[in-house]
Amino acid sequence: MAKRNKSPNLHDELNFARFGVISMHTRVDQTITTWNTEFVVNDRTFRIEAVTPQGRPHGIDTDTLIALETLFIANGCPEDDWVHTTAYEVRELMGLANNGENYHRLRQSIRRLYFTSVIVGRKTTLVGSQRVGWENVGVRFFEGLRYRDHEDDGDLNTLESEATLSVRLGEQLAESIRAGISHVLDGHLLQQLEQPPARALYRTLQAHRRQDDGTLLTELRVPLVDWRQATGLTTDRSDLVRRALTAAHDELLASRYLERATIEGRGKAAVAHYVFAGTYSADPALVVLLRQAGVSVARASTLAAQYPDRVELALQFLQQRRQNAGGTVRNPGGLVSDFLQHPEKYSVASDFIPPEQERQVRQVKALRLRQNAERDAQVQAEAQLERLGSLSPDEQWEAQRSTLQLILKKQLTSDQWTQLERLAREGEIMAVELTRMLIAATAGASLKEAVNQLKRRLNPLLPLDG
Repeated sequence: MAKRNKSPNLHDELNFARFGVISMHTRVDQTITTWNTEFVVNDRTFRIEAVTPQGRPHGIDTDTLIALETLFIANGCPEDDWVHTTAYEVRELMGLANNGENYHRLRQSIRRLYFTSVIVGRKTTLVGSQRVGWENVGVRFFEGLRYRDHEDDGDLNTLESEATLSVRLGEQLAESIRAGISHVLDGHLLQQLEQPPARALYRTLQAHRRQDDGTLLTELRVPLVDWRQATGLTTDRSDLVRRALTAAHDELLASRYLERATIEGRGKAAVAHYVFAGTYSADPALVVLLRQAGVSVARASTLAAQYPDRVELALQFLQQRRQNAGGTVRNPGGLVSDFLQHPEKYSVASDFIPPEQERQVRQVKALRLRQNAERDAQVQAEAQLERLGSLSPDEQWEAQRSTLQLILKKQLTSDQWTQLERLAREGEIMAVELTRMLIAATAGASLKEAVNQLKRRLNPLLPLDG
């Protein structure tokens, strides 16, 4: 089912990963469309109220969300919060096989996440009293969605793999990612984990073990009643909770992410106890960056685990020092290590922008200029079509003949073109409306389908192109 041959490092927003909204179950009772929970993990208290019209997010929904968060970051965190991609690209990032079943599953997953609404409560103590209060905020995974689908054998609705898939991240999710409240997940480890529950548990563990100062816990202990809620397990039965967790534990132990995973005690006193293996105590992506800067393997792992929130700043400082030194720095690995351990000795110029970031800024500006120009041209073209729409059929044809020839010159035979002209002049086909439809089809990569429909109107007995 899953090919899992892609292993880029993936990005995940920390707060949403801790909310426990996406269940690690592969199947859930879809008739349950509202639910609430409260739990404590690592001294953080969470209160969640959710409305899930298409059932609670579960299974591959974790992979779907992470893929779209990763694409959001890869595209420079667009200010309008939109991610414009394709179902093919998302599926590739998720490591799923290229078949209709997985495009159907991806469609279901995106829709589940889109329809889900959540209110998150943060526990506070009211000033001047002993009463406990809650600060609540409504959040969503996605706030906008545009996609194309079709029926596969009249049975499954599947996303069209190459058509544009546009998803607008929820406001709080996007702003949180921009603010740097995210972390890197190990794509190589996710590649090794075959089942969605193991990948979901890895995401949850990695989020909860991260401290506010960026360091990673080497052990995590959570009462089982709380851990059940944090992982989205919907059953109250302790034996079923243990069974679900044990299967995921086995994969994480085999992949050497965990050194030990046990459930200690029984009943309400049971505790989930995790000991993390040293191999994965640091974000692998940060280790790679430090290695590229000249830090030794062992040292890079230690520094990335101890100072994950300062690694990027240290690398920026190295870039700055290289620029000032004409491109050469003696012992760059030692400089980066010392910067991380003794930040008070160094300062990074406030106006310093690394060359790579400068290139990214230029690329984003160029892309926006091109998008604005395309949008302006589209608006002008639409306004022109609106004016022409009031003309007679004959006048419309004369006005749109050259545009239609440009679009259809390789699509229609001379006889078909003659037939089109006759029907347009007679008013059976309105030239302006035909032009509008063909332009939209070209933008949506569905011109062939639109031309086939036109040929059918020109000659109902004509077979469609395969």
